[in-house]
Amino acid sequence: MSKRSSHIVKTGQLEGAELKIAAVYNDGLQESVTLVNQGTVVQPLSGWVLASLRGQSFFLFPDDLIIYPGLTAVVHSGQQESRKASRLQDAWVDLLWTTDQVWNNRGDIAILFDTNGLEIDRYSYPHERIMGSSANRRKILLRIGDGYEIVDDTHHRAKKVTRKQNGIFVGQY
Repeated sequence: MSKRSSHIVKTGQLEGAELKIAAVYNDGLQESVTLVNQGTVVQPLSGWVLASLRGQSFFLFPDDLIIYPGLTAVVHSGQQESRKASRLQDAWVDLLWTTDQVWNNRGDIAILFDTNGLEIDRYSYPHERIMGSSANRRKILLRIGDGYEIVDDTHHRAKKVTRKQNGIFVGQY
């Protein structure tokens, strides 16, 4: 008889899972980001990262965290955050990122990346256009040594533009 063992599953967003950043709360000394799985399938978050685009701060989710459909996960930061990480309390998970300030008071973009470094969702506050047009480009998360770097997704094709050349329409990317 073979032994059963468990191992960490690192995967991108599964078909049927739909992780969204529902809110960013930034009240000076107390901050939080709320994630929710709006899909119908569980999603392991091993290797997933929540990032502050302006502050270039990164939160690596715990390897054993699985977000069930309808489950809410709240990632806390700030000087007044002293709560400990806990599991499955009334359909939510509380996670402590840091007691340092992460989110910029004038505005920032929270980005959720999967284990492959692909952007899954983003949430801008206080409004959508806070950092110029480059902030609106799709991002990729690169792992560099012990850290991370956010770069523009160069493989994501731009919107097709058609122009007339010698009486013939030519598509450009």
